[in-house]
Amino acid sequence: MFELSDSAIEHGWQDIEGLSPLVKAYRYSGREDFCQIISLEHDRLYGSFLVGREAKARASGASWEGLKGPLIMLPQTEDTLQFGPAQKPMRIRNFHRSHLVDYCNRQNIFGERDNTKSTPDEDYAPEKEDLSEHLIFFIEPTIFEHDFINSDPPVRTNTFFNPKTKILIVKMLGPAHEQATFAFDNMLTMALKPMGLHKEIQTWGGTEMLAMDGTRKRADAGWGPRRPPRTAPRRPTVVLEVANSEAYAKHRRDTQYWIDPERQEANVAISVNLHTKRPEITIDQWEWSSRTSRPINRTHLTISRKSDGAVYFEPHHPLSQLVIPFESLFRRPAQINREHDIVIDTQDLVDFASMVWDVQFEQYQE
Repeated sequence: MFELSDSAIEHGWQDIEGLSPLVKAYRYSGREDFCQIISLEHDRLYGSFLVGREAKARASGASWEGLKGPLIMLPQTEDTLQFGPAQKPMRIRNFHRSHLVDYCNRQNIFGERDNTKSTPDEDYAPEKEDLSEHLIFFIEPTIFEHDFINSDPPVRTNTFFNPKTKILIVKMLGPAHEQATFAFDNMLTMALKPMGLHKEIQTWGGTEMLAMDGTRKRADAGWGPRRPPRTAPRRPTVVLEVANSEAYAKHRRDTQYWIDPERQEANVAISVNLHTKRPEITIDQWEWSSRTSRPINRTHLTISRKSDGAVYFEPHHPLSQLVIPFESLFRRPAQINREHDIVIDTQDLVDFASMVWDVQFEQYQE
């Protein structure tokens, strides 16, 4: 049995709340094993994308390089961790490279699934394809500091670490995920150009930020003023989190993490949720309410594409758009007649979604 203090158990369940019930948990055993686990799990999650690309390349007569061989499942033994009497034990895996197995069943670490699941994919069934993009590692804080803070990250992932619980949550990044991050950054830059402010922001893409509660997290992207006021912290004011729809509840918690004044100090957090089975993207814009001390949803919209190629928004509105308050981004008031709130309009959002879908569903295109 993997043992943690009472405080770690209490906070540990909060750390993993909202994760897919199919997520795996490992005991960290070094950078080399960590990289191999990520590589194999990445193939499991995005292998169909690579296979689709290979098929298209071969059909066109082009060469294909970089596709890995048949998927090798992870060899592992198991320990357990009990987060509380009401929860079933979590299975903690130890990775062994000395022997390989042909198949490894993905276990449900949370026990029975909660019927009140809050996610766009309500038709979940345990036997369906595993699309979990997260992994959990248990790692000592001193080892985390050495391997992830004082050294270059071993692989490109987004991470959350809580030294109190020794929980490291890893989010694997796929092609559509990366495209969404790039396209949103470009969309924001283009919205700032008419005001001549596209060079006045600092980009915080992939930067790990230390929170006031001691946790560390890396977002998909972040932006802030290049020259913030002297009294303001040099941290992102607007943060972007991208995730797939199987982790909707976790994604919402991750997004709200950035605007919680007891943790991070962003003013706006934007979540982009990619449906894994159909061309559908949900965008939420969150801000913190000082009056209620809770996050509030300023914008919620879903962009979908029909079989005939038509793109539509839910809820339907003739001017569907995303508006980022000027002062929230730049930490200063807008100059009258020259500056204004940053508006990402309907056509920009359609173009953004189309760029993501072109990558996400590439293997299905003619």
